[in-house]
Amino acid sequence: MNPHPRWFMTPLHSAAGNAATGTGPRTAVRILLVDDEEVLRQLAMTILSRQGYAVVEAAGPSEALEIGDASPASFDLILADVMMPGMRGWEMVERLRPSQPNARVLYMSGYVGELDTSALQKVRPLIAKPFKPRDLIAEVQRVLGETQ
Repeated sequence: MNPHPRWFMTPLHSAAGNAATGTGPRTAVRILLVDDEEVLRQLAMTILSRQGYAVVEAAGPSEALEIGDASPASFDLILADVMMPGMRGWEMVERLRPSQPNARVLYMSGYVGELDTSALQKVRPLIAKPFKPRDLIAEVQRVLGETQ
């Protein structure tokens, strides 16, 4: 049984390349995707991969730190969940900074309404979960400074 909703399986298309095969000029853009919820992580990974991004996934902060330390300065974007067991997304990003000094950051959360003011200031830019594929793509492009 396919864990992804039916609406998700509709092919996405982009002027930058063939989204169904992931070909196009974005293949040089590397994204570290960190989310402890497997279904949402796989959903985001598929959306971004279909747009031609090279996505490396981590199931949580400790795995992301291992990947980041093993791949110095190789990620263009860190896409991180805010609320994860053991460490908040912004804490993980702070710990990744020495090995990923140039990576831009985009946070995602299903608990936006529950974050206090100080937490909201730490997690900008932020996309709310659940998100539509086009909204995730648009926000990633905006954070990366890509033109459409």
